[in-house]
Amino acid sequence: MDEEFDIQSLINRYEQMQLIGKKIYFDADEFAVLADYYNSLGDNEQAEEVIEEGLRMHPASPDLMILKAKTLVFSELYDEALSYLNNIPDEGNIELWLLRIESLLHLEKTEEANEVISETMNKELSIDDLYVFITEVGYVMNDIDNFDRAISYLEESLKIDESNPDVLIDLAYANEMKGDFAQAIEYNNRLLDIDPYSFEGWVNMGKLYSMNEEFNKAIDAFDFALTINENDVSALKMKALSLYLNDNAPEAIRIFEECIRISPDDESLYDSLLEGYEAMEQYDEMSRVIDIKEKRFGPKGIATRRAFVELLKDNLPEAWELYNNIPVDEKESLDYHMLEGELMFIDNNLRAAEAAYMKAALLSEDNEEIIDRLANVNVAQEKYEQAAAYLEQLLELDPKYPTAKSRLAFIRFEIGTKEPFDEIMEQFSDDELRALLHVISGNEDSDFSGFNRQKMLIRLNEARENRVLFKNIKY
Repeated sequence: MDEEFDIQSLINRYEQMQLIGKKIYFDADEFAVLADYYNSLGDNEQAEEVIEEGLRMHPASPDLMILKAKTLVFSELYDEALSYLNNIPDEGNIELWLLRIESLLHLEKTEEANEVISETMNKELSIDDLYVFITEVGYVMNDIDNFDRAISYLEESLKIDESNPDVLIDLAYANEMKGDFAQAIEYNNRLLDIDPYSFEGWVNMGKLYSMNEEFNKAIDAFDFALTINENDVSALKMKALSLYLNDNAPEAIRIFEECIRISPDDESLYDSLLEGYEAMEQYDEMSRVIDIKEKRFGPKGIATRRAFVELLKDNLPEAWELYNNIPVDEKESLDYHMLEGELMFIDNNLRAAEAAYMKAALLSEDNEEIIDRLANVNVAQEKYEQAAAYLEQLLELDPKYPTAKSRLAFIRFEIGTKEPFDEIMEQFSDDELRALLHVISGNEDSDFSGFNRQKMLIRLNEARENRVLFKNIKY
């Protein structure tokens, strides 16, 4: 209580000095306490003023100089921070070394940063200082997206203190960014062991399970989160997405409808609902949602949406009419270019279709649907080299993208790839070969369950010779 009273007394004295405009003496430690106080309130500007005032009274105070360097680093003025740090005497202060390392890393002076790290690690640090040092270096490595080194330092930190939630959060994040969702889930589980009623923890667990394609577990995690915060729209949306990915579009739609009742001004909810109804081929419901969206948000983009629905209903004359009447100021949108590409492709105007998809690609980088369309339109134009490049890009983004692997195998053979066809087919499992046979047969009722691997390869080779794949795949 006395300490709290002293801090409040200090704050009152400082704010009185500001009010009357008369200098009052504070020692360097008092300025440091004041700066920490204002930083804790998020008032960084006031904290910086305190530090500057303190340095005017105590220009040689190492503590205040380090606080000044921290403000420069916080403001991402790394060159200035590095120059300023060179003026601070090195008295074995870990914060000084960490600020120098952070500045060097952000300036991409990795070798110099590594030298400082190595020099520090070779010092005789106490266990507490070592813990602080490796933990903070781990955080900085995460900040610069060097996830491997972040994990290395933070795992060492965890050996000293296994219950630091911030370390567990950063380890979960680093593993997530590396695509190791199973490991990220393990660290997030340890966080929930510490705080089993953490809403954010359960939401993050749901996200991780969903990214790891464990959709049932993801749904359970979101349900736990929603018992803590029942009507949180963000958690409901993520649960609905997991349901959708788990082939439960009806339940996903029900939740999106519920979200709209809770948050009717969230425009993204209407778009998600449209995707759900599209997956279920409920085109009249799509039209209903589009009408509601137009009434609430206005006509922008509505004609394009309606044209897509008519296209899905195979009502080409109506789709073309809507397309031709789209306002000029809406003709540079992603949806417009995708609609144009679809219509031009159906009309066999392949060059125009490719141009439209290219414009869409400029607006949405690494969009799998667009890359897939570009591969298709290049196959249709017999531009196999370019089609293969798009399919390779698609498989880099999603190794499980439907039929992409098989299409690429056929295209590589078609364009004279050196690997024999049989060698390419050896990359496929038996189940994948059966799935490919279903695609090229053009008959969903075909039964290939009795085919052994050799028989499947013979049938696929016959299909290759006759280019059946290109005839039966719907581009």
